[in-house]
Amino acid sequence: MPTAEAYGLLQVSFSFFNERLFGGSLPDCMITFNSRRRALGSFCAGAFENRSSDIAHEISMNPRYLGTRDDAKSFSTFVHEMSHLARHVSSRLNRKGGKGRGGYHDRVWADIMESVGLMPSSTGAPGGRRTGYAMSHYIVPGGRFDIACRELFESGLFIDWRAARGLNAGDANGGEEPEPQPRNTRTCFVCAGCEVKAWSRRTAKLSCNDCSQPLVPR
Repeated sequence: MPTAEAYGLLQVSFSFFNERLFGGSLPDCMITFNSRRRALGSFCAGAFENRSSDIAHEISMNPRYLGTRDDAKSFSTFVHEMSHLARHVSSRLNRKGGKGRGGYHDRVWADIMESVGLMPSSTGAPGGRRTGYAMSHYIVPGGRFDIACRELFESGLFIDWRAARGLNAGDANGGEEPEPQPRNTRTCFVCAGCEVKAWSRRTAKLSCNDCSQPLVPR
């Protein structure tokens, strides 16, 4: 039962790290796999809703990277996304009195990351920026995550299922395929304030004149 095994592992891991690193304070969420290129993992608030109108947030992991990185780094990505969940449900405001723009890693998130033993870094190494849009991290040796992760491994829990070697974006078989879409090399940018949209090259620096906020690539 590969589905039960793969997703069961992530649920057990979520419960373990929630208890060890977040004091059991995080609400259960929907855990998924997503093979988006260049994304190790992601968090999406309010991504799912059931027939009773209950809302669940989403933490997604990219199976393509589970086979190319060691388990500790993969689990650190998982906790990175759990820290976004912790930031979302936190009552703490940033220095401007809000919760920050969508997709932005603010100081409150960075503080949460440090508290669980992951150092936020724009480069994934010492010396990188602590906050920003494109953010990574590194594991603090002897920190809370490092200790908890070793405990998890000692219990015999390791990542098993991951994307098969050599699997490319077009290799999926047996499912319903979408209608062919014309290729679009432009990127959609969205204002975090009024959600106005604009399209330009990925490296463009755009801002909204009405909200005086940058437009974020989506």
